[in-house]
Amino acid sequence: MSLTEKEKKDLADEVKSQISDEIKFETKDKVEQINTLIKEKLELIDVVGKRCDTIETKMGRLPIDSGTLEADLVPENKEENSQPLIFQDDKGIEHKALRFNEKLFEGKAEDFSVGKILRARILGDLKGLNEFETKAAGEGIGGAGGWLISEQVSAKIIDLARNLACVQKAGAVTMPMETPELRLVKLAGDPSAMFIAEHGELQESDWSLEPINLKAMTIGVLVRASLDILEDAANSGNQLSNAMAAAIALAVDRVALLGDGVNEPRGLDHCEGINKISMGTNGAALTDYDKFSEAIEDVADHNGEATAVIFSPRTFFTLDRLKAATTNQPLIPPQSFIDLKKYVTNQIGIADTQGTCTTASKAFIGDFKNVLYGIRKNIEVEITKQGGTKTFAKCEALIRARMRLDVAVLRENHFTRIAGIKV
Repeated sequence: MSLTEKEKKDLADEVKSQISDEIKFETKDKVEQINTLIKEKLELIDVVGKRCDTIETKMGRLPIDSGTLEADLVPENKEENSQPLIFQDDKGIEHKALRFNEKLFEGKAEDFSVGKILRARILGDLKGLNEFETKAAGEGIGGAGGWLISEQVSAKIIDLARNLACVQKAGAVTMPMETPELRLVKLAGDPSAMFIAEHGELQESDWSLEPINLKAMTIGVLVRASLDILEDAANSGNQLSNAMAAAIALAVDRVALLGDGVNEPRGLDHCEGINKISMGTNGAALTDYDKFSEAIEDVADHNGEATAVIFSPRTFFTLDRLKAATTNQPLIPPQSFIDLKKYVTNQIGIADTQGTCTTASKAFIGDFKNVLYGIRKNIEVEITKQGGTKTFAKCEALIRARMRLDVAVLRENHFTRIAGIKV
């Protein structure tokens, strides 16, 4: 039986309606599934994202790419504030301090190579040097017959060390010292302002200025190098200068954090005025971020703002592996901890004694622009092919570099130390 045109049209409309209903139902079901999946993924991304805050980890002495390090003097954390940091000494003379993104060396990185100058000086071979490098390799005899490096070359080596030092990256400032000793002042407390009624009396604020006495102390590094390698490898001088800079950076980090003030600068660990938090009589393992929150609060209580934390690799990765008790998902830190810049150095040990614990460690939280390095700008390098044990017989050279610096903490209560961290 054939269908009329109207029946054909009605049947077609009915089929279209059924197909449309099926597509709508299936599409709605698919959309709901997709939305559920998207929601789950977004929740996971949020968890991971909160843990992946800006974490900068420099594991003590990392492998150094000698082909790029010397030229790469651009720091990682540039500061927006371009206002110069000016300090005034007891004679009224102004001294400019340098932030991490500011360099002692004022020229261009390609002007000369520190490594080429060192290599040429050791080997006595000036081939391949430009005019500046040739002059630098031959000038400056120190008091003990050592090679007194020019101010520009010294500045470049110091900048290499500054780029590697965690405390510098965390915000510490550097002040070139024109004299062996420099006397500045620091604020020991905050003055208070108040409103008073007519004929009322202002109360005296409990604050004071205290002296900062920077006295340059000697830091040195002694290395041994094969003359054969220096002769055969064109980049051996870069390797040498980078290794020396890394050694200085590690030592600078250690004294700024842990220096005891005896034959070395006094660091944060031995400052009486810093805030102190203990993990208990015999230490304790970290199970959450509460101690770090308390440390940041202690700084805020003294009108400071904690911007960074420096701790050992063990402490950092212990925190990295913390899990939520109920879900076993990564433990999300509070915003106060997320906002901190994180730096890792193996100069903070894991063998401190606290009570019965002999495997404790520390963490330092605070505003690190209150750490000031006073640095004498010239470095003296002495080279011998005869001194030391069998140096001459083994065709080697001993290279000693020495410079002088001191460390001062401007606002001690803008730092907190957490002690007794164990696993």
